[in-house]
Amino acid sequence: MKKMPKLIFCFGLILALSDVSRTSGSVPIVDVFWLDRYGSISWENERARLDNFSIHLIQNPDFVGYVFVNAGRCACRGEAQARAIRAKNYMMKVRGVEWNRVAWRDLGYREEPEVVLYLFKRNARIPFNPEYEPAKEGQIIENCSMNARRQRKRCNRHPLFARGVSAASLIR
Repeated sequence: MKKMPKLIFCFGLILALSDVSRTSGSVPIVDVFWLDRYGSISWENERARLDNFSIHLIQNPDFVGYVFVNAGRCACRGEAQARAIRAKNYMMKVRGVEWNRVAWRDLGYREEPEVVLYLFKRNARIPFNPEYEPAKEGQIIENCSMNARRQRKRCNRHPLFARGVSAASLIR
């Protein structure tokens, strides 16, 4: 009976060493460290979230931040890209995060606009690759003047849009 704990210890040690030998020499795989997710919020609220994200990056130099952005069902062309660039510029210019510590990716168009902030270990293989969702017909507002932006707010609430009426027809 006294040999049982030693046997279990040896078995655990063998398992641990075999696991180390399988991962040595390759790029480590890490779990996703999701930090924050938000939709259409005020710039003031977004800055507060980016401040927290920046603090995590500055305190953890072995990590790189990823900003995944998608536009909503009724958006201006390039809206997601502009939002991602604004976030990265804020983090670099205001919070002092180095340019090579933050990456962004436009994920296209989905039902609702969204920004997702992730931290990944530097040089680690990212365990997932979100697909780009191309815009559907009527999802992009071509003329993005201030009037069109007001119309987009109506578009997102308009009951006809849910039944398949294009956003472009609502702007006219």
